[in-house]
Amino acid sequence: MNSPLGMIRLRIALGLLLCSAASCLRAQAPAQSGPAKDSAFQTYAQSATAARDAGRADDAVRNYQAALKIDPNWQEGWWNLGTLLYQHDRYADAIPPFQTLTQLAPEASPAWIFLGLCDFETKDYAKALEHLSQGQALGSIADPEIVRVAKYHLALLLIRTGDFDRANFLLASLANGGRSSPQVTFALGLSLLRVPLLPSEIDPSREALVQDAGAIAAAGVSAGEVAAFEAAIAKFPDAPYLHYAFGETLARNMRISDALAQFRREAEVSPQSFLPQIGIVRTARRLGRSKEALQAARDAVRLAPDSRAVHEWLAQCMADAGEQQASSAELALAAQLGPDKPLVEQRIVAWYGTDMVTGRASPETAAGGDELFAAAMRDFSANQFSKTILTLKMWLQRNANSGTGWAVLGLSEFALRDYDNALLHLERGDELGMSGGAQNVALAKYRLGILLNHSGQFSAAERVLMSAAARQPLANEIRFALGMALLHIAAFPEQIRSSQHALVESAGEIAALLRDSKYDLAFSQLDELLKKYPSAPFVHYTYGTALASLSQFDEAAKQFRAELPLSPESELPYLGIAALELKRDRAAEALEPAQQAVRLAPRNPTAHYLLGRSYLLTGKASEAIAELQAASAMTPGSPEVHFSLAKAYAKANQPARAEQERAIFAQLNALAEQQRGQQGNQSYGAHDASNAAISSVDHRATGNPKPD
Repeated sequence: MNSPLGMIRLRIALGLLLCSAASCLRAQAPAQSGPAKDSAFQTYAQSATAARDAGRADDAVRNYQAALKIDPNWQEGWWNLGTLLYQHDRYADAIPPFQTLTQLAPEASPAWIFLGLCDFETKDYAKALEHLSQGQALGSIADPEIVRVAKYHLALLLIRTGDFDRANFLLASLANGGRSSPQVTFALGLSLLRVPLLPSEIDPSREALVQDAGAIAAAGVSAGEVAAFEAAIAKFPDAPYLHYAFGETLARNMRISDALAQFRREAEVSPQSFLPQIGIVRTARRLGRSKEALQAARDAVRLAPDSRAVHEWLAQCMADAGEQQASSAELALAAQLGPDKPLVEQRIVAWYGTDMVTGRASPETAAGGDELFAAAMRDFSANQFSKTILTLKMWLQRNANSGTGWAVLGLSEFALRDYDNALLHLERGDELGMSGGAQNVALAKYRLGILLNHSGQFSAAERVLMSAAARQPLANEIRFALGMALLHIAAFPEQIRSSQHALVESAGEIAALLRDSKYDLAFSQLDELLKKYPSAPFVHYTYGTALASLSQFDEAAKQFRAELPLSPESELPYLGIAALELKRDRAAEALEPAQQAVRLAPRNPTAHYLLGRSYLLTGKASEAIAELQAASAMTPGSPEVHFSLAKAYAKANQPARAEQERAIFAQLNALAEQQRGQQGNQSYGAHDASNAAISSVDHRATGNPKPD
């Protein structure tokens, strides 16, 4: 997706790859003569390295440039100069060093990849496509992270050119069995909906649709795929190519009649497109409806007269109908046409693109920042939410890092009941940081919290609501929403039955007490709550989490086990038990609950992490690596996961991979410490057990993980 913070995280991940890419480059580059003996060269080279290590980028660049004037064949120097410039977002300046490197070492894949990434950042998309394709074709890159980053950007460029089949092939390899990153999921949505745009070019009002489509594509063939399509179509009945994609899925599942109905519906939504007509041809032929197939093929030729594939389909339908002479003529016509080219449909660009992309707003209009924002705020204050949205969409094209702008957009969408986009944009506003009056910030956090509750993201809801809980005048509403989060009630507050109000209000009071570390009062109220509502789900779990935070492990374990029969489909009590056993150095006892958690929640990274640690501590290194790799794929920014992976690789006698994971851990851990220092102490959250379990490694004792 095109979340600014998401792209920042991706850029951080790219930075972590540079060291391993350098080793790949040295391994692939042809042998070269030793560096110039000239003492001036040695002085500049050593000064460059020292300046780079000291964080003096400008001095390092000047010294690398001076050394390379003396020895222009110094490949490592060109690599270091290019990556240094890349790391400091000087993409245009990094292009010449990488270009030189591709000439000196034309078989070095990393050089082509980073040249393509620089092209991408400078919006030279044609060259980016060429250079990333070259890097992928050369292959021979051992580091899977470099491969993933290259595939992702190449897939985006293929999407932009309308080559959706190739893009989908690349993205499917990144989806990792449904555990794709948000960026990959969003790109899958673009491919499924055949949107020839980059994520940053998507109109914010269409983002929820693309995200839903991407989630369906990332999940792949599963029992819930059909239901997910039906839910998406219920929300977006007129979205181009959504019915078409559903038809393809139904056809794969051998529901041919249902697939035909979806292709017919797509033909109504997209009367300009030949694709639904070809879908009708394929399904009608399988159902023996040759007359309908022939008519659809004729319609397809009318819509795409230059398509070889369309004429070939018409020839087959003519043959089915006994029109052999016409079929032969159609095949001859098809043979004269060249291969079909990727298709970029301007109607799709107009439907999904921002005003800047579609040309509906001039740059001069969009640049009127202060006036546009002021107008949006006036409309928002006057409850003119549709006008607010239109104005803010234009303003945010030039001010994409404004958390306040995204938050007001989300509040406006919430007011119009566009809850999917409201959730996306309020989350983005919260990530970027919101300013303004305390009441408006509290309102944004409250709305975000209840949307997260509604979507079942209870831990995230609790964190957001905790950060706003002390704010007036919404304190009571926020406390009620906190109670819903604690009890895992996926609904809006107004949907709660009056008979449940007392339970939810009590749960909210307990959550507030736990937030303020008033454990004695909280425990007393938890006991009272369990007496009144012994079957209330997740109360025992909350109790256990609070006890575990005070190192009362035996009592915490009792509470987690008491939760099991009340919440048999939840992984959370199993995660709590597994985390407790690991803290008590009882890895063998942690195995079974961790396995149960993975079975119940195969896409939960903490479950894989705890199971991986359990395997590692019981001497099963290969099983540990598999589970920790799964956790890393879902949470690539977790220092703890990379810490444990380093230990697992070391135990499995894979020192190179272990060293790579140590380096990633060190950088991520330093970044996490910096963020913790900026944010201060975090308040307790009732559902933190499932999330904090992933932080249960005490890595402060060593920055160099060794085998147990």
